[in-house]
Formats: sequence, C-alpha cells, structure tokens
Amino acid sequence: MAPRPASELRPRRRASSPAIPESGPPSAGTPPGCSPIPTLPELEPGGRMRRRNLCSRILSRLLVALALPAFAGETRITLLATTDLHGHIYPVDYYTAKPAERGLAKIATLIRQARAENPNTLLIDCGDTIQGSPLEYVWQTHLLRGRPPLGLGWAGPPPAGDPMMLAMSRLGYDAMAVGNHEFNFGLKNLEKARNDARFPWIAANIAGGSPGAGRPFAPYILKTVGGVKVAVVGIITPSVPSWEKPENLGSYRFLEP
Repeated sequence: MAPRPASELRPRRRASSPAIPESGPPSAGTPPGCSPIPTLPELEPGGRMRRRNLCSRILSRLLVALALPAFAGETRITLLATTDLHGHIYPVDYYTAKPAERGLAKIATLIRQARAENPNTLLIDCGDTIQGSPLEYVWQTHLLRGRPPLGLGWAGPPPAGDPMMLAMSRLGYDAMAVGNHEFNFGLKNLEKARNDARFPWIAANIAGGSPGAGRPFAPYILKTVGGVKVAVVGIITPSVPSWEKPENLGSYRFLEP
C-alpha cells in the first residue's frame, strides 16, 4: 500500500515542560528509547480487518509528549508514516511482472525529499511488513532455513537478513509498530526479523504470558526532534488471537488499548 502524505505537527509554546525520561521502559531485545503504535483496523467485505488509512490513524492516535523549553516561535515536525508494506521493496507486481505503484524503492525518493525540506522528520511504519510478497515468503519459508526453494543454489552470497528489515533500516526508520502479520510465520521468525532491524519494534498492548511477566516489546519511543521531545506509542489490534494460529503467538496476550 502506498504511504500517505507527510503530516506536520505544530506544537504550541509552553512556559514549562514536564519531566520526561529520554528512554522508554526496558524491553527485551529493544534498544533504549524505543516503542510501538497499534492501530484500529477497518472491516473489509466479509468481515476481514484491514488497517487502511493507518497514516491518518497514527496522526489521530499519536501521543505527542512535548517537553518544550521556554522559547519564542515554533518547531515544525514532519511525520512520515507507511503501513501494510507487505514485503514490497521493488515497484513491481511479482505475479504480472508489470510495474506497480508501491514498494520501498518508490517511497525512498519521497522520504529523501521530505527530509531535505525539513530535517526535523520522523519516519515510522505501522506494521505488516514481513509477509505478503513472494520475496518475503521465500525468505521466511526457505532462505531463513538455509535452503533455497526448488533445489536452486545461491547466485551469490546468502542474504544478510530479512529483506524488508534491511531495506527499512537503510532508509532510517525510527520505529515500527508491530502488526498482526508479523506473527504469520511464528515467534522464531518474528524475533529474527526484529533482530535484523536497526530500529525498534513497538507495541504497548502486547503482554507476556502472565500478569507479572515483562513486556515483550517496548510500548513507545521517545525522541528529541528539533529540540522537541516526541513520544510515539504503538498499538496493535487485540483481535490477533482470532486470526492467527495459537502456536504462532506463544504465550503473548493482546490487550484492549
């Protein structure tokens, strides 16, 4: 799905600022200062949920925690958000071999343009990245196990990691909210993709197997952008257990946001 246009946040001036720690709560495998943004999906015909217009939802559900110093004027922050990339890196339809209006390669040009216009830019993704294209399917089901499909050999060195995570890391994403399709290939594959990313995966309403268990994902990230502290909270639909195989979810609990 193509990304929505960049949006701008114009925080008001404040005389004082609340004390907000520079880093979010600790989370296993998540760098300090990082966390997720879940979204409420829409119903497609047939009752299937989709998270279309998630960029708009992110803007409406984004918790922007501002800790502004006492200074005149304003800071303009550009928020770029992508959603439901579903493994599409190249702007091509793998089934028809025709050009397609999607893919990270096309998005990269818009990202560079937006950053050139305003260096105070955040780039986040709303989830559903590592499933959906033949490229990701072959990686998740064959290459990750060390065997190319159809008995083919390597044309070059084996891939260094999940294709989507490598491409998104190269583009400098600040965070990614965990989507329901991240669980399609099980927790082992999920953690491998997460480790391949150079940005945090965030989800505030995913809990461990017991009430006292720690969070498997950081709930938010807190970044200073142009002198303004901005918190981005990740939320995932609590309906994941209704769609996904239980063995792919482990003991995770998906809470109402």
